[in-house]
Amino acid sequence: MVAWMDRVTALCINVSCVKHEKLTMMVWQMFKKKCKSITCIVMVATIVFVLHNLNDKDSAAKFKGQSKRQADFLLGAKFNMNEQHEDHQNNHSTPHSTHAEEHPTNKTIVPEIERLQQFEQEQKRRKDLIQTVCEERRAKHAHATELYDDTQRHIYVVDKYKLMFCYIPKVGCSNWKRILMILEDHSRTIDDIDSREAHARNKLKVLRYYPGKQLENRLKNYRKFMFVRHPLSRIVSAYKNKYADLSVFRVAPRELRQYALRIMKKYRKKPTKRELTTGENITWSEWLQYIADPTEQKKFDRHWKEMYKLCSPCAVDYDYIGKLENIKEEADFIMDKLDISHVVRYPDKANSHPTNTSMGGIEEKFKEATKYQLKRISEIYALDFRLFGYTNPFLNSHEDTGIKDTIRNYTEQ
Repeated sequence: MVAWMDRVTALCINVSCVKHEKLTMMVWQMFKKKCKSITCIVMVATIVFVLHNLNDKDSAAKFKGQSKRQADFLLGAKFNMNEQHEDHQNNHSTPHSTHAEEHPTNKTIVPEIERLQQFEQEQKRRKDLIQTVCEERRAKHAHATELYDDTQRHIYVVDKYKLMFCYIPKVGCSNWKRILMILEDHSRTIDDIDSREAHARNKLKVLRYYPGKQLENRLKNYRKFMFVRHPLSRIVSAYKNKYADLSVFRVAPRELRQYALRIMKKYRKKPTKRELTTGENITWSEWLQYIADPTEQKKFDRHWKEMYKLCSPCAVDYDYIGKLENIKEEADFIMDKLDISHVVRYPDKANSHPTNTSMGGIEEKFKEATKYQLKRISEIYALDFRLFGYTNPFLNSHEDTGIKDTIRNYTEQ
C-alpha cells in the first residue's frame, strides 16, 4: 500500500496537481477506491491535502512539519498528546495555517472522510448485531446456522469480480440485477435493461449452479453483500405492487395470481364468480388476514417471505449489509468498497422506482389490523426485526396482549 501511495505522491508533484483543483480531486477520487480500510483513506487524504497546499519550497517546508495536524483537521482524529507536544516544539516558530480550512477542496474531502467513517462504523454495528443474534440462536438450536435452500437460489455470483449478492424481492433488487448484468457485460447500461429482462432473462449464475467444493470456495473467498428493508414496509410494498396495482397484477406470473385466487376464496365473504376467476382487487384487510394465517406461513412467496430465510445471514458471512431506507448513499459506499463503481453506479432516484412507504404511512396502514394480526405478523418477522436492527412500532402499543413475551419465545424456537 505504501509503495503505490509513494507513486501517487510523485505523480502529483510531477504533474503539478497542487495548483489544479480538478486534478487533485481526480487523484482523490481515483485512489480512494483502492483503499480497503480507514487507515488507507487517511493516508490518501493527508497526501492530497498537503500536496494541494504546496506552492513552493517555503510552503513545502512549512507543511512538512504539520502533516499530523492537517490529518487531524481532516479526520477529527485525536492524536497522542505527547506527539502533539513534540510537534509543537519542533514547529514553534511556524504559525498555524488557516488556508487549509478555507480551501474548497478540504470542504469537499472532510465531510466525505467523516461519512466513510460513519459507514464503516455502521457496517460493523450491523455485523456485530447479526453475530450476536445468531450466537444466541446457535446456543439453543444447531439448525440456526443452516444454509436455507432458498439462499442458494437467491445468491447471484459474478466470478469476474469475485463477488456475490443475495437479492431479496421488494428491496430494490431490480436495479441490483441490472448492475450485476452490466458487470458481466460492460457494453450494457442501466437504461437499456427493462424490468422483465432483469428478472426473467438476466442470465446470471446463482450459487446452486456450482458443485460442492466450488460453492464452498465462493462462500469462503468471494466478497458478499445484501440489502434489507423494514419488514412491515416490505409487506406493504408487496401488496401495493403485486395486488393493488392491477396493471402489474394482470401480467404477473401465474403463481402470484394463484395466491390472489386463494386469498379471494378463503377470506372474502360471498365473492362473485368473476372475483373467484380473476383474483383481482383483493383488499388490504384480506391481505392482512392471509399474512397472519398460521396455515399459510410455510407457503409464503419470496416477495414477502422472511428475509433471513432468503439470505441465511447466520450461515453466510456477509461483508456488507445495506438498507433500502438509505439506498443511494449505501449503494455508492458498498460499490466503492467492492471496486466496481468505475464500471457502473447505482441509478439516481429519478431512474429508480422502489415502492417505498414511510414509517408514518406504515403505521397508518396497519391501523386496520387486529391485535391478533399484529401479534402474528410480529411473530413471523421477529427474526428479521432482530437480525437487521429494525424497530417494531407495535410492541409498545400492544403490551396488554403479551406480545413481547410471545415474540421472545418465538425467536428462541
